[in-house]
Amino acid sequence: MTAFLEFDFIVVGAGSAGSIVASRLSESGRFTVLVLEAGGWDRNPWIHIPLGVGKTIMNKAVNWTYHTEPVPQLFDRRLYMARGKVVGGCGAINGMVHVRGQLQDFEQWRESGCDGWGWSDVLPYFKRSEDHYLGDTDLHGKGGPVAVSRPRGHSVLCDHFIAAGVNFGLERNDDFNGIRQDGIGLYDHTVRRGLRSNSAIGALRPARRRGNVRVEVGAHVERIVFDSGRAVGINFRKAGATLRQARARREVVLCAGAINTPQLLMLSGIGPQTHLFAHGIDLVAAREEVGRNLQDHLAVRIICKTRKRITVNDDLRSLWRRGLMGTRFLVQRTGPLAFASAQAGMFFRSRDGLPYVDAQAFMMPFSVPGIGQQPHDFSAFTVSVTQSWPSSRGVVELRDAAPASPPAIRPNHLATEDDKRFFIDAVRTVRAVLRTAPMNGVIAEEYQPGPGVVKDDEILDYVRQKANTIYHPCGTCRMGSDAESVVDASLRVRGVTGLRVADASIMPRITSGNINATCLMIGEKAADLILADHDSAMGN
Repeated sequence: MTAFLEFDFIVVGAGSAGSIVASRLSESGRFTVLVLEAGGWDRNPWIHIPLGVGKTIMNKAVNWTYHTEPVPQLFDRRLYMARGKVVGGCGAINGMVHVRGQLQDFEQWRESGCDGWGWSDVLPYFKRSEDHYLGDTDLHGKGGPVAVSRPRGHSVLCDHFIAAGVNFGLERNDDFNGIRQDGIGLYDHTVRRGLRSNSAIGALRPARRRGNVRVEVGAHVERIVFDSGRAVGINFRKAGATLRQARARREVVLCAGAINTPQLLMLSGIGPQTHLFAHGIDLVAAREEVGRNLQDHLAVRIICKTRKRITVNDDLRSLWRRGLMGTRFLVQRTGPLAFASAQAGMFFRSRDGLPYVDAQAFMMPFSVPGIGQQPHDFSAFTVSVTQSWPSSRGVVELRDAAPASPPAIRPNHLATEDDKRFFIDAVRTVRAVLRTAPMNGVIAEEYQPGPGVVKDDEILDYVRQKANTIYHPCGTCRMGSDAESVVDASLRVRGVTGLRVADASIMPRITSGNINATCLMIGEKAADLILADHDSAMGN
């Protein structure tokens, strides 16, 4: 093993939360920070072009390209699980839809024992992470590392979709991150002047100029180093070379995400005792819930052909329209290349009588046969529908004790009757919106599931055949006040010292909507929690 590096803090993962944690810990200049990122620099141009998501979603150069184990309720299909392996993490490859979730999400966190994580507690951190187009208001922030903007132009299909939703009975909602989430409207996006915005660009990049932050890319972390139950460092390997060690004078902070963080904890001896012993791993702390409580948003697509050539499919099929797309983007940073994948959406109740909206839909002005594939050769759009709070729970486990082996991901989608019932009801509701004027005048025919899929069992069968994750795994290192929780409300890993987790894995329950905004908030709050402890220790 080569000689070790020494820093005050080591942050594992340069993703949405990790980039913010590293930036905030280094701001005062009092502390040195080492960031270890398994992927490379975010130099792939498709990362920064909003419509370029299709080019990065299955690109092994920037993506872990994981697959789940066979999912029993989905006909034993193995689902693709995109995970960012690049500076920026999943914030470099996601669809850029910015949704915080409902107020009730965080009130439920607080009520479940996560003191300090209620809505009034987390709102300041949401605001601090943003550079919002509405400026500094009661609900939004200005000057933060991640830009939040309205689409710079959008497909005419969005206007038809929103009008149909309003005619159906939904309220127009111009800010899903405002006072209420329910309704139909345009999404906010993490885009700045037509280019992707994320915490690596807005927080980590300027932090590196301070001189007290070092980023090691291509650094595959293998284990956390402990001394008498205290995390004192990290063993990592660069490009298969000699094992190296970095030492932390103060703390190690894991920001590797809901799949890789529990994997690293288990490889390091923190996890379910029987599982670790089965793989020959020495126990540091028995934490039975490490890797448990996995939650994710499963989604199913409704694809409709259009009467006119008004879709992105048509833009990409035409040589001159592709040329126009490129010109508009290069000159004005507008046009389809500046489109985030989902432009409009709705939050709604899958059935009458529910106290809160429990469903989300995404309107995308294109259609594809499958993940990462070229658009269909006909004019079509997609509406994808997902469940806000699935009741099914899965697990992340070790496949073996080799750090280079991908973990075994068992999402357990559709394991409960409530989740199955949800999709039947939600698909019916979305179809009803699409049958409402003016949307019904735009649609030539429903391509998928198709007019032959009508009965409950037929809809459920379609969901089981076609549904896929939309890459929102979380909850695998659950935060709580109970002894079984993996981390406490200050994000400290129970059973050891000097180690925290700050990423989507700490979420006790998944939030209603895309989870990247919540990951940014977690990074902001984690940095304050860490600094408060060390300021106190220094007598400040």
